Amino acid sequence: MSGFQEQRYEELFGGFFFDEDALSEDISLDGLDKELEEHKNYDVLISILANGEKQRDMATIVEGNLGDIEEDLIQDYVKDNDSLVLLHEDIHDCDIILSQIGSLLSGFQVHIGSISSEIRSLQEKSLDLGVRLKNRKLVETKLAAFVEEIVAPPGLVNVIIDGEFLLAGK
Repeated sequence: MSGFQEQRYEELFGGFFFDEDALSEDISLDGLDKELEEHKNYDVLISILANGEKQRDMATIVEGNLGDIEEDLIQDYVKDNDSLVLLHEDIHDCDIILSQIGSLLSGFQVHIGSISSEIRSLQEKSLDLGVRLKNRKLVETKLAAFVEEIVAPPGLVNVIIDGEFLLAGK
């Protein structure tokens, strides 16, 4: 890059230094002027170009912090490993108990189903007995009236038993 272009970029974007790799001959910067001119109003680009070194330093700091946090998390995991194993065993035991309860409830449901069918059968028998009782009472009422009509009065019974007949015509 020419000195004039570097000065112009420095005016637009502040001081920004390229790594040695960026200055190598393998990287083509053709069209960079045009792209920078097109995007010169983007705040993110301006911030990156103006604070590139600061952001690299921040990235290094953040990366270091992440490494420390990762170490702390690993230590916490190792420390809590026994608790996690116990928790896993407890969950497994709970799964077994829940499975057994499910089996018991399934058996209970089958028993309730059979009891329900027995109740329906008893209800049908009860209705049948109720109809039969009603019919018997009806028959008894009608039969009692009939028996009253055909029963001989007590005086007639005495006459028949004692043998005193009055013959009409004697």
